[in-house]
Amino acid sequence: MVVTYFRRAGLRSSEYGTFFFPALFLANQFEEDVPYQRKIYRWALRWTWSMKKDRLLQFRNVLFTRMGFRAWVDRATCDLIMAQDPDHWAWKRDRNIHHSWAIRWFRRNNALPCSLCNIVPCKKEEDTNI
Repeated sequence: MVVTYFRRAGLRSSEYGTFFFPALFLANQFEEDVPYQRKIYRWALRWTWSMKKDRLLQFRNVLFTRMGFRAWVDRATCDLIMAQDPDHWAWKRDRNIHHSWAIRWFRRNNALPCSLCNIVPCKKEEDTNI
């Protein structure tokens, strides 16, 4: 998704370093489960995350705007990007098979609880900010 975001935003290669974590954060917000969204702050920004969080969100907004607010990336696009280097380490992420498809927010109201971990996806008001 990050590669797609870079292409949609028309970033120059010199801008990749500036926008990598904002792009990763945006992808995380759109595709991942809610409990892990806040953990990316500490992972990406280390111990100074509370001081750098606003800057990360600012760059995320700039990127989102430059992309024309098109953050959804379909599976076919991801498959095309992954096919360019199928042995890349990033594609070898080990994930539980029963959680291999994130449930998008617009479908969460109709989501069934996970029978394997007893988690019911729910939308919290503080997690709706994009």
